[in-house]
Amino acid sequence: MSLSSRQFRRRGGAAVAAATAVLLGVLNAPAAQAQLALPFGSSGGPFIGVTGTQPAPRDALPGWREIFVDDFTTDAPLGSFANEDCNNPGKVVYTGTENTKWVTYPECYVDTYLKNPYRADEVVSVHDGVMDYWLHDVDGRRAGANMSPVVTGDSQAQTYGRYSMRIKVAQPGVTGYRLASLLWPQSEVWPDEGEINFPEGPLVGPIYGFQHHAVAGADQNSQSLSQVDQSDYADWRVVTIEWTPTAVRLILDGKVLLDEDYGIPYTPMRWQLQLESSLYPAIGGGNFLVDWVTVHAWDGAQ
Repeated sequence: MSLSSRQFRRRGGAAVAAATAVLLGVLNAPAAQAQLALPFGSSGGPFIGVTGTQPAPRDALPGWREIFVDDFTTDAPLGSFANEDCNNPGKVVYTGTENTKWVTYPECYVDTYLKNPYRADEVVSVHDGVMDYWLHDVDGRRAGANMSPVVTGDSQAQTYGRYSMRIKVAQPGVTGYRLASLLWPQSEVWPDEGEINFPEGPLVGPIYGFQHHAVAGADQNSQSLSQVDQSDYADWRVVTIEWTPTAVRLILDGKVLLDEDYGIPYTPMRWQLQLESSLYPAIGGGNFLVDWVTVHAWDGAQ
């Protein structure tokens, strides 16, 4: 299989420049430097002693139909998320309590910037009601993972939807890794068919969102940037993408950061929960925790 967007996701130069400038300012601040000096546990590994989890919301939402919910109440140990088959990125590696299924990028797929292999086998576990991404070096290289839910039948993709999750970083100052929760065209036709990214950026904050326009002649910088939230993931955050035929809304803890009606993607897309190495120096490792996820299908005019 040739390299494609499944193996590495491109990012517009303007977005990278903006994120770089902000993060360099964060890392140069005295308070941030003191925080970054904190050690990461004693030995690393899955983060034991998780607190503050809660059940996924199940209330009916006007205009939406629930199709996928995972509270991560079925444990799965580190090592059980392995996928060594480059020709089978749709291999199911985890099945949750409500028969929810997850797939992961195989180990031969590499991340966006440093081209480090995704290593779900060494990174992902489920315990204490969370999906835990243990971000650390594997074989001398920073390792992340790229998980995706199977939302309809055996498919990761749908056209229009609502995607929400409750997340946090267990340790402060986890540098060298970044988050990109993204909707990516199932056809792999990019940038023509658009892309939706929220949240995106370094794990020390700030929190960005982007909507890449699905328009004729689009390039990698044909995009709208959300209001930038200057906080981070030290506490539990609820992040939501709402994608309808007429709007893309990016929502953080109930606050709308972007409400865009131009260049709305209109073809099936899949949701990727992408934790990967970044261009910045890694000071310690850490754990990115997902408390719950919900996916809804768009079910009428709003």
